[in-house]
Amino acid sequence: MNRFARIRPSYNVISFVIRKLVQGIFMFAAVSAISFALLANAGGDAFTALRDNPQVSDATIERLRETYGLDKPVTTRYFKWLTSFVTGDMGESIHFKVPVGGLVLSKLFYTALLGSAALLIAWTIALILAFLNALYKNRTLSRFIELLILMTASMPRIALSLFALAFFVWSSQSAFAVQSGSGISFAISAFVLAVPLIALFLAQSNSELTAAMNEDFVKLARSKGLSESTVIVRHASRAALNPLLTIFGLSLGGIIGGTVIVETILGWQGLGAMTVTAIRVRDVPLVMGIVVVTTVAVWLGNALAEILQMLNDPRLRDEIAS
Repeated sequence: MNRFARIRPSYNVISFVIRKLVQGIFMFAAVSAISFALLANAGGDAFTALRDNPQVSDATIERLRETYGLDKPVTTRYFKWLTSFVTGDMGESIHFKVPVGGLVLSKLFYTALLGSAALLIAWTIALILAFLNALYKNRTLSRFIELLILMTASMPRIALSLFALAFFVWSSQSAFAVQSGSGISFAISAFVLAVPLIALFLAQSNSELTAAMNEDFVKLARSKGLSESTVIVRHASRAALNPLLTIFGLSLGGIIGGTVIVETILGWQGLGAMTVTAIRVRDVPLVMGIVVVTTVAVWLGNALAEILQMLNDPRLRDEIAS
């Protein structure tokens, strides 16, 4: 009996890993096929703009299309790309003339840096305010939190980005000039990206922590003579952490989508800004490379969130892995 009890947790973990891998494969197949089809039906290709150049003949354009396989049916092109990807080749960027893999990964670093800073800002503000509200139970602080949630949830990133851009322009004419790519520029870009996340994390952490403070196990901890801050940190916060981990996984897609706006307007040279360029010039191999990397990033984020949930609450291990 004990032997089977030891085997079952290992089996559950393996089952969880296999299930996540299968989900990732299906998600990749669906997203890549849909993206390829949308690009193919968007009208034109990477060489369409050359038709406006009188020095480039139609025969030259057709030879270029034939060289890059753009004269083939969309299904043929997709399966050719898919076969190359499976073998580790993401192709060459038509616009930049370099391998897609290295180009995407180099830009991914800057986007990951910006996204991590945005998450850190949002988590820090949300957890500190939720902790203070649970500790002091102050009505003024509670109303301030409600107002902050409303403001950050209502403010679109594009408006914040334009405001930050106007600030950059103003600062360039003052003694406190903010250069694009500087530390201050990075901090402001990260804050703009973090604003909607603040509303999401703060609303969830505040409500979950407030609810956890009324649970029986928290009352038991108080009866043992523990200080209120110790009760919150050691007991209530752990019970409120799982919903936050779930939101963390779900928010990665929004972060990646938000970088397109923030990076394009504020000039941060990451994956979002390169996505706009790749779509504008119809660079299909580059767009597909970006799609693959972002899909994998979202999948890994959700898997990581579930693993952290399992580590935080052992009771969820059998439920998640079953």
